[in-house]
Amino acid sequence: MSDIGRKKVSEELIGDDVMIRFGKAEADDLAGILDVAENLPEWFDEDARGRAIPIDIKYQTSFVALKKDKIVGFITLFVNEGRLNIGWIGVKKGFQRQGIGRQLLSKAEELAAELGLREIATSTLGDSVDYPPYEATRQFYFKQGFQIYMRSQTDNPGCPEEIYISKKLS
Repeated sequence: MSDIGRKKVSEELIGDDVMIRFGKAEADDLAGILDVAENLPEWFDEDARGRAIPIDIKYQTSFVALKKDKIVGFITLFVNEGRLNIGWIGVKKGFQRQGIGRQLLSKAEELAAELGLREIATSTLGDSVDYPPYEATRQFYFKQGFQIYMRSQTDNPGCPEEIYISKKLS
């Protein structure tokens, strides 16, 4: 197992009343993370909510953003091909555009640096697909310094094109 899975749980206050906790997802976290995903059906389809996230959360490291002990945002992370990869990221409606996603991403970048990794990456729905929720997703990443490094056509009608994006860390 890599150091990413052995990292101790830590907490940090990032706003008036939003706390970010890092570590392996705790048993109680899955329900909160799935609640966030259920709140975002435009981004997380039934397969993601019912199959993929519950499996991935067991094997990926996560940060969760808490407000009054309720999960309002999350990011899951894993190392692959020498990059820290984002598996899943989401911020509950009503808490978006408050800097929570940016703070979760910032914590992921700090972790990458601690692990000696110089790049953070993810994939998302390609820009050839006109779908406003993912246009917002791409803009979020591009504003944070991510750039496209690869495009891929798929046989998935819900995601006919994926883009792979990354951010070089200094």
